[in-house]
Amino acid sequence: MIRTKFILAISCLSILAAESRAELPEPILSPALSSLIRGQKFDVVLPQVMRDNDVDMWIQVMRGEDPLQFELGYHDGVYIFTDSGGDRVERAVYGAAGDREIYDSFGAKSEIGRYVAERNPDRIALNFADEDSRFNTISASDHAAIVEALGPRYAGRVVSARKLSADFLAGRSMAEIALYGRLLMTSTQAIESEFAKIVPGETTLNEIDGNVFVRDLDGNEENNTDYVVQPGDLIGILLDANAREFSEHNGGVGYVLKEGETELPPEIQRIWGHVLKTREIFRRNIEAGRTGAESLEILVDKLQAADYVYIDRDQFDPGADPEKTQVHIDFHAMGRIASQEEAPRISPTGWGRDLEIPLYHTFALEYMIHMPVPEWGERKYLYLCVHDGVMVTERGVEFPARPVQAIQIIR
Repeated sequence: MIRTKFILAISCLSILAAESRAELPEPILSPALSSLIRGQKFDVVLPQVMRDNDVDMWIQVMRGEDPLQFELGYHDGVYIFTDSGGDRVERAVYGAAGDREIYDSFGAKSEIGRYVAERNPDRIALNFADEDSRFNTISASDHAAIVEALGPRYAGRVVSARKLSADFLAGRSMAEIALYGRLLMTSTQAIESEFAKIVPGETTLNEIDGNVFVRDLDGNEENNTDYVVQPGDLIGILLDANAREFSEHNGGVGYVLKEGETELPPEIQRIWGHVLKTREIFRRNIEAGRTGAESLEILVDKLQAADYVYIDRDQFDPGADPEKTQVHIDFHAMGRIASQEEAPRISPTGWGRDLEIPLYHTFALEYMIHMPVPEWGERKYLYLCVHDGVMVTERGVEFPARPVQAIQIIR
């Protein structure tokens, strides 16, 4: 069954990409693919995250905009999921219409109390949070109505669904992974097109699509300004690709040759060598099952063992060893996300640091290299930001689409 669904996912994506062009158009998320993703999330991801969070029943009260609308439904109502220990989570909708291909039963809100009592759950997750959170979506009146419907016995078993919701969004179906790879290819080709239109001495950063930036040797940055691209510039471009509720942004790097140069100068080749070396460190040492904070600690140790200096923000540390290259990392979720702060994150900041990284999670391998160049002057350094789209599998970090292979030469 899983193999069949994976083939169907690829088929849907091939339909999206039917038009073969030099530059891939952004895909349109078809109804068939949307339905496939929702069904796979319910079949594969939902049972696992409910058990991981020790939740027997999940109640999501939807009213207006909600971060889980794509997965659950766009109609206002009460969505209830029950794990009775089998292979499949029972799915019900009360007070709303729903997709009859993926939901089992429907009813009026007045029936919720009876429905819950018949299933007798020990722990009930509800979409509220004690602190500020995008998953805190239930209104005070809806919360009171659910408590009344549950009655004293079951109202006392209610817990926050914040972590459950985050884990559910972080888990990836095969159809999501296929779409993610397709988005990566789209943005990669778009980035290449943007580099191709740069004319040194004429093109300004704000004439290039995407998040475009240049840093000088002192760390001063021009970002999407009217700065004119000059010989010797290292240019970074981050560009999005989107399909409705799914989004990805990828990165590329270019170098503008100076007069008399025919290839990358030794210093630029050297910083690219650091990109490849650190990428391999990350690829080999990230595993599913660890939290973001645990993963960060391991990666910092590995970087230091390889003679790098880890910095906890994207800013050159003038007090560090002047001979060592400095590395900052921020590996955040990509694909279908409600908030980067509320998804697993390998980073020095964010609530997501405490979330466990699930198998097949899709995220950005975003890291910043600050390489001292003492021959150019005291505290002078080159800066390079890499932003590859990756996923974590049983084998570690893998690339659903080809990562950036080289620094593009701009003549």
